[in-house]
Amino acid sequence: MKRLTLLMLVLFFLFSVFACTRNIVPENSSVNAEAPEAPKPVEKTLSTFTPIQGTDYLMAGIVPAEVTRDSSLNPFEWISNSGYSGYSPYITYNYVFFNSQTEAYRRLLPTNDYVIYQTAGYPQLVYDPNDPNKPAPVFEFWVYIIVKADFNSDGVLDYRDKLTVGISDVGGSGYTELIEGADAVKSQYYKDPSTFFIIYNVNGKNFIAKVNPVTREVLSTTEMDLGEDVK
Repeated sequence: MKRLTLLMLVLFFLFSVFACTRNIVPENSSVNAEAPEAPKPVEKTLSTFTPIQGTDYLMAGIVPAEVTRDSSLNPFEWISNSGYSGYSPYITYNYVFFNSQTEAYRRLLPTNDYVIYQTAGYPQLVYDPNDPNKPAPVFEFWVYIIVKADFNSDGVLDYRDKLTVGISDVGGSGYTELIEGADAVKSQYYKDPSTFFIIYNVNGKNFIAKVNPVTREVLSTTEMDLGEDVK
């Protein structure tokens, strides 16, 4: 009886060891996780040119070829709805400006590899209840928020990456980068032809940049002291 009991205990021990070792993967296992696919190049196309009111210039966007015809006709539609959300009609990689008088054209940026996240022309119309039909002013310059690199490595260029703020004249010439590495652009304010303010955030700190849009210079940068609890 004792021998039978001992034999049963030995068999049970061997069975337990076998069951545990079945699920152990050897160190030299050839099973590897599949590498993520590299992003496919985006085919780009030129939209229809649209006149910039009050100037000799026309403006078009370089956009994904997947954009439908109806939504690609007017780049100002993207400007008023600027933002990034997949391959939407509002993705713009570059702008092209055409001067109808000189018949010259130019690209805004030297490469089509960036994403122009937001675009705004200044000065903008300020609503006056005493003059509701007041015509919009002629744009003097453009301010762009551009995403140049995939800083967070999520495979897309969008607002979650570092932002660059650039400026050009209304015809796209004289492009100059004013601010680099911003986490967010909070506000932009046109005071007069030589004074423009940009409020932005970097690493949890808020700053005010005073810009001369004529010379495209940052005249001063002031850090805002809003308390340690305000990021």
